[in-house]
Amino acid sequence: MITENNLTSKRPIEIGILEIRRHIPILYTFSRICKTSNTNVTIFTTKELYLRLETYLTDKNKKNYDIILKEDNETFRSFVKRVETICDKKIDVLFINTIHETLLDLICYLGFKPKSNTILLIHHVNAWLKHRLILNIKHPIRTADTNLASMLIHRFILNKFDAINVIYHPLKEYIRTNTNYEKKIFTLPTSIFENAKTIKKQENEEKLKIVIPGLIQEHRKDYDAVFPAFETLFEQHKEKIKVYVPGLPVGRFGRQIYNKFKDMDKKGCEVEIFDHFVPDDTFDEMLTRSNIILAPIRIKTRADGDIEEIYGKTVGSGVVFNAIQYAKPIIVPSEFNMLPELESSTLRYSDSVELEHIIEKLISNPEKLQELKREALTNSQKFSLKNLQDYFEKNILTWLS
Repeated sequence: MITENNLTSKRPIEIGILEIRRHIPILYTFSRICKTSNTNVTIFTTKELYLRLETYLTDKNKKNYDIILKEDNETFRSFVKRVETICDKKIDVLFINTIHETLLDLICYLGFKPKSNTILLIHHVNAWLKHRLILNIKHPIRTADTNLASMLIHRFILNKFDAINVIYHPLKEYIRTNTNYEKKIFTLPTSIFENAKTIKKQENEEKLKIVIPGLIQEHRKDYDAVFPAFETLFEQHKEKIKVYVPGLPVGRFGRQIYNKFKDMDKKGCEVEIFDHFVPDDTFDEMLTRSNIILAPIRIKTRADGDIEEIYGKTVGSGVVFNAIQYAKPIIVPSEFNMLPELESSTLRYSDSVELEHIIEKLISNPEKLQELKREALTNSQKFSLKNLQDYFEKNILTWLS
């Protein structure tokens, strides 16, 4: 534990950030927030993930970080152990960004207890904080993994961490009300608003450009209202709509949704969709060009196993943070628990008819769209780097003292 003198002395506070699975936007965001005039930041990650991270960082920013990479001949468990050794020598607080709720991931952290303070990012609240056995006879292997993983989390893993972070502050409210977790809870988000994401000139403004980002996966998305609405909209306004779908199709469900969008494309509707992982630069370009985000979130979802989660209450949606990062208005299902900061740039639908009417009004009333864009920009500015670094210094660095 560092002392209060460290916060005012010349010795910088040493921050570590560990990401070995997949969340590059989170790694980028945390690295930017944590690098202040009073800190050094060490990033622990894999070579593959660092190559992607480099596309986010400017040459100037790269110089701000110490980078420690997993070796090719090193197992994930061995790398985590090496991270622990380094933390014992130089790190004051370590952020662990992603631990999947699977045996494969969790065994990497058995015995993991560095001398530094540790903050675990919780993606799925119920999986980590509401221990219960589940039974799903359709997926016996996944059920067994879920139950064994839950046991490891609650007996051996969770209590090792000094605090947790959730990316979405309604999750914090849920934790305090519905669980017995008593340690510190922080709410660092996964996106920073940076003006560069919004200043590129949008072309062809006579079209409403709608983007539907994120994995095309059954437990994440519900397209039941999307296709009936788009069928009518394209029939009546084909020349005025373009749809981007920058998300990897996953499993049979993903393939079915992909084929439906491709059929629309073949009928002359402007739809861009991919049958493979979308490169970061392509994703960035589509979000930047779009006018509005459509997020057909499946409210009741599941974690890496079979434990039920609720988007907006026990798990945050990355699409919300796309809206922040790119300063875009967003359309969500009516029951989604939106961040209060984004309410004025959020539209809601309860069924396909309501979704159709929302989009039709945006087509027929360009000023309404411009008003929403102005609100989105104002709302995103609440998540500026300065504001988030102020939170980091006042809450996390103060907690360290």
